[in-house]
Amino acid sequence: MSHNTLLLLYAFLAVVALIILIARFRLHPFVALITVSLALGAAAGMPLGSVVKTFQDGVGGVLGFIAIVVALGTMLGKMMAESGGAARVATTLIALFGEPRLHWALMFVGFIVGIPVFFQVGFMLLIPLVFTIANRTGTSLVKISIPLVAGLSVVHGMMPPHPAAMLAVVAYHADIGRTIAYAIVVGLPTAALAGPIFASWIAPRIALPAVNPVAAQFTGGMVPRDMPSFGLTLFTVLLPVILMLCASVADVALDARSTVRATLDFSGSPIVALLVALLFSFWSLGYRQHFTRDQILKFANDCLGPTATILLVIGAGGGFNRVLLESGVGKAIADVALGSQASPLLLAWVVAALIRVATGSATVAMTTSAGIVAPIAAATPGTSAELLVLATGAGSLVLSHVNDAGFWLIKEFFNMTVPQTLKTWTVAETIIGVAGLGFTLLLSLLVGCAPREQAAQQLSADGWIDVTATLDPAHTPVYAGDAPLKFDFLKDMRKGDKLTLSAYSLGAHSGTHIDAPMHFVVTGVSIDQVPLAPLMGAARVIDIPDSVQAIDGAELNRHDWKSAKRLLFRTRSTLRGWMDSATFHRDFAYVAPDAAQLLADASVVLVGVDYISAEQFGAPAPRTHQILLGRGIPIVEGLDLRPAPPGDYDMIVLPLKVRGHEGAPARAIVRKRAGTN
Repeated sequence: MSHNTLLLLYAFLAVVALIILIARFRLHPFVALITVSLALGAAAGMPLGSVVKTFQDGVGGVLGFIAIVVALGTMLGKMMAESGGAARVATTLIALFGEPRLHWALMFVGFIVGIPVFFQVGFMLLIPLVFTIANRTGTSLVKISIPLVAGLSVVHGMMPPHPAAMLAVVAYHADIGRTIAYAIVVGLPTAALAGPIFASWIAPRIALPAVNPVAAQFTGGMVPRDMPSFGLTLFTVLLPVILMLCASVADVALDARSTVRATLDFSGSPIVALLVALLFSFWSLGYRQHFTRDQILKFANDCLGPTATILLVIGAGGGFNRVLLESGVGKAIADVALGSQASPLLLAWVVAALIRVATGSATVAMTTSAGIVAPIAAATPGTSAELLVLATGAGSLVLSHVNDAGFWLIKEFFNMTVPQTLKTWTVAETIIGVAGLGFTLLLSLLVGCAPREQAAQQLSADGWIDVTATLDPAHTPVYAGDAPLKFDFLKDMRKGDKLTLSAYSLGAHSGTHIDAPMHFVVTGVSIDQVPLAPLMGAARVIDIPDSVQAIDGAELNRHDWKSAKRLLFRTRSTLRGWMDSATFHRDFAYVAPDAAQLLADASVVLVGVDYISAEQFGAPAPRTHQILLGRGIPIVEGLDLRPAPPGDYDMIVLPLKVRGHEGAPARAIVRKRAGTN
């Protein structure tokens, strides 16, 4: 049995174990994910000392961003509930639609209100309204509740700034603004099929008990008399989306040095956008509604408690994902999937669906599958990163069953039996998954694929420029203290031998080479585990003046870099030909830690420099390497960029595949991108 096959078997057993522990033994998903993650890491041969650390790093890496998003979104949702803003949006839309179309109105309510809040939070905010409407109009609870949860579920799985969708955006390097726009185009018809249309058919076939003890606790006196206006509430809810859309437009329409663009990029980052919306809600839905400061503080405090379990499960899912990847399971799945030649969109959906069925968590399914599929998608010309987010999100919603907390939430609140919940909620979620994929594939016919001639051109050898520094002991610089280059001929036909046979001795960081995360990160991957995704794709060469030695944040922001995912810095080293000089120059240009942080925060996937280190010589600590490699961003050092003037290129840089080491020499080539000068 091959190593990959064995890893896949372990992964399958881990999935089965999760299902049994959660569904059969009713073990909490958080505990089950920890247990299975540690067991999987040990079984896959990871050093026992690093298994726990790997899991911890996965938890921390996910929660460092997601915890902030969930907390801000939950507080915003709480302000909407307490002020009556959510009810105002709902009642206004109901008035527009009329009672015969209440189920359609509630689908839109769920879709709109669910944009800034987590699924469970949105459900809790709007469930009193559902019970009130059902009680007042006599409409079937199934008919009006399924459209609501369908709307909430679609935006939860497919639309940023929801946590799982945001993680997929980062993994695929998608544009947030376009992802939101595509999610609306795909999400609305998907929610319509799974919500009002399906609910109208299934409602007559589901007979619920006449008395619902939970509903009795939510009806009567829940909505303030003086609700905020519809327009102001809607603006408050959509403010983070508006800010992020403005940032995306600015990146396309404005110059990189524009102060307006820099301001919009800052305000359009997800955390800042949600923070701005929350602060605005303190006025629009708080002070304006005559709430005191103490009341607003109490709302913010009270709403965070219920998010603890959500965050724990998300974090544990991130830990499970990291163990899958670090143990090699993710790479094994990717190798098998790549060999299948399946469409990346379909592959993303299938992988997410399998993990969803196994773990019951849409967030775990989306984040794990995005990490697996991203390298494959990057190597497939013409794949839309934004549509990959939607396909992954659709797959992550399929077939919710007894291992999903949402399943039990719906069952208990609507007083259903397990079979009734399977016939309603589970089928609705599956419709969302299948229809979401179908509409995404249709949209891909318009926006998702590059023209055939462009894809063919990417496979052509024409126009490629070699930017690899030639390895030559007489001309190649060696970093102070590193291993020298020694080239010998064991046999030489020029001296009468029957063949020529060479022997090389050099350090892993000689000439043009790649630093893997393992170089400065204890738990970082070795050079043979660096994925292909960051090593191939669009790159931008940026010209740094000869007078600049420290490429700090200020210098970085003088250049147009924010729309690029791979950045190659052409510095004084290129201008002076230092990669072709055996003399080691200590005053080479370097990337300062503050610039490295900007690059890491902007989700850049690769950084390249034109001398043998990106770190300042003699720096007290390798902060630049720690920041970039700590985010899993490989660093290409020792490029010879003399034949590559500034501009946009396609790039391929491949290191020697050396098992278990922190770096390796590499061959790097670039080619001017079509349509650029």
